[in-house]
Amino acid sequence: MISTNWKAYFYFTKKELKGIIVLGIILLGSICLSWFFTTHHPKENTKNAPERLTHLVNFDPNQIDSMQAIVLGIPAHQVNTLLHYRQKGGYFKSPEDFAKLYGLSPSLFSQLYPFIKIKPSDQGKAKFSRFNKDGQFGFTKWSWRIDINTANEKEWASKTNLPQVIIHRIIAYRNYIGGFSNAFQLNKVYGLNDSLFQSIKNHLYVNEYKSTIRNANSMGFADWKKLGIFSNQQIGRILQFKKENRGKIGWGILIELGDLTESETALLKQKIQCSE
Repeated sequence: MISTNWKAYFYFTKKELKGIIVLGIILLGSICLSWFFTTHHPKENTKNAPERLTHLVNFDPNQIDSMQAIVLGIPAHQVNTLLHYRQKGGYFKSPEDFAKLYGLSPSLFSQLYPFIKIKPSDQGKAKFSRFNKDGQFGFTKWSWRIDINTANEKEWASKTNLPQVIIHRIIAYRNYIGGFSNAFQLNKVYGLNDSLFQSIKNHLYVNEYKSTIRNANSMGFADWKKLGIFSNQQIGRILQFKKENRGKIGWGILIELGDLTESETALLKQKIQCSE
């Protein structure tokens, strides 16, 4: 039987001992460096983390700007939705309406709800007058009025507080049709929703003593007929020409299609306006 000395397994040459020592030093150094330079980041469960509200204060969603909204904890993409909604004429009548903002989570709304303060508008408040123009008793004199055919941009802004983009569209539409015959035509202005219109409609009026000059580009068959100048056949030709020319028509073609005399042309220019 061959006997073995177990100590022989732990015998190393000088070269092997030096290698073992070097490796040990490297290993020990790596462990020490990891202790000194390793930073520990707490793990955050962002998936289920609730919205973070930086600073809760009373606010009016109809008036806050983007920075104020972000400070309240409203995410940036929903701030953009809020501003876009207001630019289109949107208006929050009550705190509950703010819950309908697209993408706003119920948990965030519940935290913001106690701080939502909708400021009452001066629009729609009436001053008491004993008798109106018809001799009837009641609230008839409004705190402010605006002639929708003569008011300029500054007057619209100071009296109605409408968004600037809506005011520009109102004036552009008025210029396009040649003037309003009644206040309800404002409903055709893009962005002026029903809630905004209802809040100002009692303040709007059209000067009944001032004749409105129509724009030929926006007139239909009945409008041309009321002029009492063109026959049905001539009106049909006018409308066909407008259709073929993207809704536009000029004085020259009107005179030609209607075979107008000089006096008829002068009368027509008092009643309508053309783009050319």
